[in-house]
Amino acid sequence: MVFTAVPRCPTSPEVEDIRSTRCTVTCRPASDDTVPVTGFLVERRTPGQDWVRLDELPVTQWKYVVRRLVPRTQYQFRLAAVNQVDVGDFSEPSAVITTGAPSAPDQPCPPFVVNLVGTSVTLVWTAPDDGGEVITGYVVRFGVPGTDVSSYAKIPFDGDTTTCLLMYLKPKTKYQFAVSAENKVGCGPPSKFSEHVITCNYSSKYINSSAARQ
Repeated sequence: MVFTAVPRCPTSPEVEDIRSTRCTVTCRPASDDTVPVTGFLVERRTPGQDWVRLDELPVTQWKYVVRRLVPRTQYQFRLAAVNQVDVGDFSEPSAVITTGAPSAPDQPCPPFVVNLVGTSVTLVWTAPDDGGEVITGYVVRFGVPGTDVSSYAKIPFDGDTTTCLLMYLKPKTKYQFAVSAENKVGCGPPSKFSEHVITCNYSSKYINSSAARQ
């Protein structure tokens, strides 16, 4: 079947998950439109300024993450539906939103021990929500469960890596691990601690197979 009709004007988009440099725009066709839609053109503006096209190609997902916004700035968004025939009219603008202040990253999930050889431990973790700012590094802290957490060792790792190797730990010692993410604003809260492991004084090898599959 060949469609010859231009899609109708979409409903005004909803904007959610508003952060310092990003937000999420919901793209939906008109509720009474019977013409299939293949995508949307998305535009933004700061009130009183010209509209700016966010991508020359139509957006095909209904939840579109808009990035590279300016913190503490007002924005509006509008949509035009696209099909195989043409581009429809733009919707009414969204409500005005204001991006937040720059913030540190959220709390990561606890790291997993995926490898233990002698006194060396390999950890992996999942990156947390970056809060709208690029993660620049992580801080791994570790110590003996039951001792003063403020005395735990801390090792920084630059970049967006989500794995690390800790070497030369004490042999036959119980350890637990936590990780926190950093960006240009600061260091976010540490994760909860991992399950503890006990180091060895020889070259035996331990692998957490359930964590390794994640």
